[in-house]
Amino acid sequence: MPAAPAAPGAATAPAAPGADAAAPATAGEAAVDARLAAAERRAAELEKRLAAIEDAQAAPEQDDGKELLRLYGFIDAGVQRTWVPENSGLAAALPQANATNFVVGNLNLYLDAQPSDHFRFLGELRFTTAPGGAPVPVPPTTPLPPGVVGRVTTQEYGTFDSTAIALGSPITYGGLVSIERAHIDWTRFNLFKVRVGQFFTPIGIYNVDHGSPVLITAAIPYFITSRLFPTRQTGVMLYGSTFTGPWELGYNAYVSNGRNENAPFAFDDTRGFGGRLHASYEDPGKLALKLGASFIASSARDWVVDYKIGEFAPTIGSTWSFREYIGAGDVSLDIGSTRLRAEAAVVRVIYDEGKRQGGGGLFAPDAWKTSTYAVAAHRLDFLNMEPFVIGAALHAPFLGHDTMFQVGGGLNFYITPDVTLRTQVLRTIMTVLRDEESAVPGIPPVEDFHTTAALARLILAF
Repeated sequence: MPAAPAAPGAATAPAAPGADAAAPATAGEAAVDARLAAAERRAAELEKRLAAIEDAQAAPEQDDGKELLRLYGFIDAGVQRTWVPENSGLAAALPQANATNFVVGNLNLYLDAQPSDHFRFLGELRFTTAPGGAPVPVPPTTPLPPGVVGRVTTQEYGTFDSTAIALGSPITYGGLVSIERAHIDWTRFNLFKVRVGQFFTPIGIYNVDHGSPVLITAAIPYFITSRLFPTRQTGVMLYGSTFTGPWELGYNAYVSNGRNENAPFAFDDTRGFGGRLHASYEDPGKLALKLGASFIASSARDWVVDYKIGEFAPTIGSTWSFREYIGAGDVSLDIGSTRLRAEAAVVRVIYDEGKRQGGGGLFAPDAWKTSTYAVAAHRLDFLNMEPFVIGAALHAPFLGHDTMFQVGGGLNFYITPDVTLRTQVLRTIMTVLRDEESAVPGIPPVEDFHTTAALARLILAF
């Protein structure tokens, strides 16, 4: 007879444990452990990636070989002598004239930073010994010899260091730190870049490439030192360049506070404007040509405050103010080992009514001023020498003169790529071209004025 079916709900007796039942259970646990280990490895890798991303966001970008801050610069030192007529106005302004002097000319330090893409900071500091040795009036309380109404002497170079911890510390010697330039550039596009801060006025050759290692002459041409135009300005500048065939075409356009020799800021809302167009062509090793044209429209004034007896509010104004319009052109030509440089500028100065510089019945007139210079140099294989000649002219109102001529030359020795010795002799002649009248009304023409300067500079770039 067939067996009777089990009653509903009756429990079935479990099978006895054995090898066949244990194997599947062990394999399942191993698979779970493997998945857990893989998940832990992925989590650890994700944590590492997240930490790297957070570090990159917290720290400035330094990809593509960029350095957060680079320091470099140059120094030039040497010997010089200037011969000027004894007891002349120039001799009074140059205490070191008619004496041979060892000098430190320039000690300039560049701070160059690019902490992120498309932004760059460039600062240039010059360490000077000024005002040590500068002519300054003696205190009014100083007794003067009979017949002497005023006396000028040199500013003491050393000063007592009142911050020293130990009393009786030696005298401290030092001078001023000059900010040659300090600006931030946005450089996302080659054709459209922005510069904000204090920058050299984009005019000509020498005013921009002003560092001793890159110049040809040992002395800066009077075209620059005459301050015929503002050498540096504070404002906003747009600039850029593009290529068309073998030519590179570029521009600069800026708005600024105007001339800043009197102050780096503006005394009113009158702005300075200017720009430059340039084109360059280069055939490496054979020919390099650069042409430029610049324009500046600016103004300048002083700032004075008068306090009067019985009046509570002071009177604020100026004693002199003028407008100036400047046009300039330049050419730079390299043919093999021969280098030619030339610049020229025309300036129109117009004083505001009743606001002329001067005093004692002598006041500066409205004037046209012109200036130019040319340099020619040729590099020789013998001792890496480079002889050069320079000629310059300036026509502008001076006290008793209206024209200045300069002629000179020198010899450069390129010792290493970073060390150069420059020597130069320069002869200056002040004269009058218009015999019928003085350069400045009220001052009769005087005899020609001659000076000679000789200098040598050892220049090291670092």
